[in-house]
Amino acid sequence: MKIFFGEYENNLREQGPRLAGMKEFRSYLIDPDGQQLTIELVQTQTCWEGRFKPTKAGNYQVFGVNDTREVQDLTSHGLGIIRPIVYLRANYWVGEKSNVSTAKPQTDIDILDRNEGGQLILNTFLRQKPFAKAKLTVLNPQGWEKNLVTNEVGTAHFIPSGPGLYIIESEQIDKIPGQYRGKDYPVVRIAYSLSIQVD
Repeated sequence: MKIFFGEYENNLREQGPRLAGMKEFRSYLIDPDGQQLTIELVQTQTCWEGRFKPTKAGNYQVFGVNDTREVQDLTSHGLGIIRPIVYLRANYWVGEKSNVSTAKPQTDIDILDRNEGGQLILNTFLRQKPFAKAKLTVLNPQGWEKNLVTNEVGTAHFIPSGPGLYIIESEQIDKIPGQYRGKDYPVVRIAYSLSIQVD
């Protein structure tokens, strides 16, 4: 597995020192039996890389978490002073892929996807409960961007434009002030990305 840092829609992937600035990711997977396994990450010139060996067929839920970054002053980007938290998810299937899954939401924001007749259904959660009116951004392999809003039960859907890697992004701003590593912050910004490979 590889974790890249950059702007997917612009085909930008950071390297070297800028990549190292986001180095505090930790990664784990949940195997088809529900067991959690830590994945050790190693930084290369272009990404963080980790490896695992599947032991049986089924869905392997792979996560990246970065919740130990310093408080950031992003006033110039219109976000103010924030404590940033980032979650990443991808689902890796071994054997025949199935729409029947026992996967459950795991992180503060999480999206469970399924393909129904060529349409991707996105069930979105905030702290394990349906995330109604959540704003989602879909990025396709050609850099096309589509904005979606989930319904009252946290669901949205779209039809992929073709095969390739799709990134689904969402975020939540929690206006709960606090202090982290000796620095005060007024809000927590939770960013989330789901990677979906469409065949």
